[in-house]
Amino acid sequence: MNIWEVKILKIIASNDGTASLRHIYCELPKHVNLTNKHNEIAFDAPRYHHQTRAHIDDLMDSGDVIRIGRGMYSISSKGQLRIKEGT
Repeated sequence: MNIWEVKILKIIASNDGTASLRHIYCELPKHVNLTNKHNEIAFDAPRYHHQTRAHIDDLMDSGDVIRIGRGMYSISSKGQLRIKEGT
Protein backbone atom coordinates (compact mmCIF):
# COMPACT_ATOMS: atom_id res chain seq x y z
CA MET A 1 0.00 0.00 0.00
CA ASN A 2 1.33 3.41 -0.95
CA ILE A 3 0.08 5.98 1.54
CA TRP A 4 0.75 8.94 -0.75
CA GLU A 5 -1.22 7.38 -3.59
CA VAL A 6 -4.23 6.69 -1.38
CA LYS A 7 -4.08 10.26 -0.02
CA ILE A 8 -3.93 11.68 -3.56
CA LEU A 9 -6.92 9.55 -4.56
CA LYS A 10 -8.86 10.80 -1.53
CA ILE A 11 -8.01 14.42 -2.36
CA ILE A 12 -9.30 13.98 -5.91
CA ALA A 13 -12.41 12.10 -4.75
CA SER A 14 -13.26 14.74 -2.15
CA ASN A 15 -13.16 17.42 -4.86
CA ASP A 16 -16.12 15.97 -6.80
CA GLY A 17 -13.88 13.36 -8.43
CA THR A 18 -11.61 15.79 -10.29
CA ALA A 19 -8.72 17.97 -9.19
CA SER A 20 -5.97 20.09 -10.62
CA LEU A 21 -2.36 19.39 -9.85
CA ARG A 22 -2.24 22.75 -8.04
CA HIS A 23 -5.16 21.69 -5.81
CA ILE A 24 -3.43 18.40 -5.00
CA TYR A 25 -0.20 20.27 -4.11
CA CYS A 26 -2.14 22.55 -1.75
CA GLU A 27 -4.10 19.78 -0.05
CA LEU A 28 -1.40 17.13 0.29
CA PRO A 29 0.45 18.78 3.21
CA LYS A 30 -2.81 18.56 5.20
CA HIS A 31 -2.82 14.77 4.76
CA VAL A 32 0.85 13.77 4.72
CA ASN A 33 3.53 14.72 7.23
CA LEU A 34 6.10 16.51 5.09
CA THR A 35 9.69 16.69 6.26
CA ASN A 36 12.15 19.51 5.67
CA LYS A 37 13.59 17.43 2.83
CA HIS A 38 10.15 17.29 1.15
CA ASN A 39 10.05 21.09 1.21
CA GLU A 40 13.58 21.62 -0.14
CA ILE A 41 13.57 23.37 -3.49
CA ALA A 42 14.82 21.27 -6.40
CA PHE A 43 14.41 22.34 -10.02
CA ASP A 44 12.36 25.40 -8.98
CA ALA A 45 9.78 23.47 -6.93
CA PRO A 46 9.55 21.73 -3.56
CA ARG A 47 10.68 18.12 -3.76
CA TYR A 48 7.24 16.89 -2.74
CA HIS A 49 5.81 18.36 -5.97
CA HIS A 50 8.11 16.09 -7.97
CA GLN A 51 7.20 13.13 -5.78
CA THR A 52 3.49 13.92 -6.17
CA ARG A 53 3.75 13.96 -9.96
CA ALA A 54 5.57 10.62 -9.89
CA HIS A 55 2.76 9.12 -7.80
CA ILE A 56 0.14 10.55 -10.17
CA ASP A 57 2.00 8.95 -13.10
CA ASP A 58 1.87 5.62 -11.23
CA LEU A 59 -1.85 6.11 -10.53
CA MET A 60 -2.46 6.75 -14.23
CA ASP A 61 -0.42 3.66 -15.19
CA SER A 62 -2.52 1.52 -12.83
CA GLY A 63 -5.79 3.00 -14.11
CA ASP A 64 -6.76 4.62 -10.80
CA VAL A 65 -6.61 8.14 -12.23
CA ILE A 66 -7.37 9.53 -15.67
CA ARG A 67 -5.78 12.68 -17.06
CA ILE A 68 -8.64 14.83 -18.36
CA GLY A 69 -6.63 17.90 -19.32
CA ARG A 70 -3.35 19.63 -18.75
CA GLY A 71 -2.75 19.35 -15.00
CA MET A 72 -6.30 18.02 -14.43
CA TYR A 73 -7.11 14.55 -13.15
CA SER A 74 -10.19 12.47 -12.50
CA ILE A 75 -10.51 9.42 -10.28
CA SER A 76 -11.67 6.25 -12.03
CA SER A 77 -14.02 3.61 -10.66
CA LYS A 78 -10.94 1.48 -10.02
CA GLY A 79 -9.48 4.34 -7.96
CA GLN A 80 -12.73 4.67 -6.00
CA LEU A 81 -12.56 0.96 -5.21
CA ARG A 82 -8.95 1.33 -4.10
CA ILE A 83 -9.97 4.02 -1.58
CA LYS A 84 -12.67 1.77 -0.14
CA GLU A 85 -10.21 -1.11 0.17
CA GLY A 86 -7.52 1.19 1.59
CA THR A 87 -4.78 -0.25 -0.62
